[in-house]
Amino acid sequence: MRGLMHFLFYFSLLIVIKGSLSRARLADGALKCVSYQCKDGECKEGIDVCEETEPDRPVGCFVVWTTNNVTNEVNVTLKGCFTNPTECNNTECIDTTTFVKKNLNYCCCRGSMCNREHKWIPEATKAPEAVQSVEAESGVVLIMFISLGSFLIACVVLAGIYLTHHKQVMFNEIPTVEPDISSSSTNISHRPIDLKDIKARGRFGVVWRAQLGNQEVAVKIFPMQERQSWITEQEIFKLPRMNHPNILEFIGCEKRADLASTDFWLITAYCENGSLCDFLKAHTVSWTELCKIATTMARGLTHLHEEIQGTRTDGLKPSIAHRDFKSKNVLLKADLTACIADFGLALVFTPGKSCGDTHGQVGTRRYMAPEVLEGAINFTRDAFLRIDVYACGLVLWELVSRCTVHGGPVDEYRLPFEAELGPHPTLEEMQENVVMKKLRPRIFDPWRHHPGLIAICETMEDCWDHDAEARLSSSCVLERLSQYARFPTRQFFVATNTTNELPQKLATESL
Repeated sequence: MRGLMHFLFYFSLLIVIKGSLSRARLADGALKCVSYQCKDGECKEGIDVCEETEPDRPVGCFVVWTTNNVTNEVNVTLKGCFTNPTECNNTECIDTTTFVKKNLNYCCCRGSMCNREHKWIPEATKAPEAVQSVEAESGVVLIMFISLGSFLIACVVLAGIYLTHHKQVMFNEIPTVEPDISSSSTNISHRPIDLKDIKARGRFGVVWRAQLGNQEVAVKIFPMQERQSWITEQEIFKLPRMNHPNILEFIGCEKRADLASTDFWLITAYCENGSLCDFLKAHTVSWTELCKIATTMARGLTHLHEEIQGTRTDGLKPSIAHRDFKSKNVLLKADLTACIADFGLALVFTPGKSCGDTHGQVGTRRYMAPEVLEGAINFTRDAFLRIDVYACGLVLWELVSRCTVHGGPVDEYRLPFEAELGPHPTLEEMQENVVMKKLRPRIFDPWRHHPGLIAICETMEDCWDHDAEARLSSSCVLERLSQYARFPTRQFFVATNTTNELPQKLATESL
């Protein structure tokens, strides 16, 4: 009996030892992972043995961690075993996601203790590069297609122009001498305009006398470099209520292109007597003619300066500063009615908008007001209008210098300051004499002996006052000149041998 009990004891002990050894061998062959978890503020790290519960669901190790955006500090949240059928085939625990949600990273791997280290290596996205490459290739193809199409269209257009050019005589460029009227040509245009002869030249280009059907017109041709002046001038003409007897009549504008050049045409009414400057070179004026020219000129300048409120039928006509007012830009119709022209430098004052402060020394040097020469312009509407009035005073001087009413000799025509500074004064000479010395054109004694002329002389002096604030407005100039024109010439000769004063009624009204 005792022997049987010993046998059973040793047999049981052998079975226990064998089972322990089997479990140890099983544990040695199983997947192991680093474990890490925190509970109630206490974190523990150890080693887990991962058991495969299902043959088709292999086990792996995982790590979950966060990264601080400010300090870049990495904090592990969880480590351990993970049952994952397909995703965890790497031997290293690497998170390859491009974008991280809420700073949370996750990685898994296959291999014992493979989650001891973890990394985040986002994969570079190559797809956009392929898209960019495709887009670049598409862009090149598109550019080539457009270029080829544009070239073909240009060839067709040029061929058409060339064939048309040979079908009839065309005007291609501005000649340097006046052409023979008999050989004048008709231009390509919707308007059949026949250029006759050149009437004026300037920095802007050339003014032609031309024929448009049965109407005689003027064509001002701007070269390419003066395109902005062409744009500005037509925009001024197209403003509301610019159709005025003392503003040059606008007919149309056109862009004319051919194989040789591109020109910009401005078509206006033709004024038979040309510019006031050219007229005074060839003619003297009587008192009546002087008053008519001066009054209509002032009326045109007043309309230009005036702001007229809009109505149901017409829009607002803004105030406009000419900025190049001179006798060359005052044209005379057949009856010596004056009208204002050349708005290439004009400035429009739209209510509620600033005129800016980028307008420098523009205009014709000898007609520049002292503040323009000095570069001390006050950039307000009234300041620019007073600059026009200064120049208007000089034009009145030109008119008076060729008037015969005083009965004495009339000198040859001269531009303002031509006697003092010559025909081509420099900017420095104008600054020294007009600004520093306050020089103005000379008022001759015979003018002072005629009450009508001296009245106009007083007006011109009030126009060219050195202090811009003290100058007359264009409407005040018009009012004065209108008063002078109402009195017959004979009234001015009353008592001229005893006094140089105006008749009492005129003197009272002129004040």
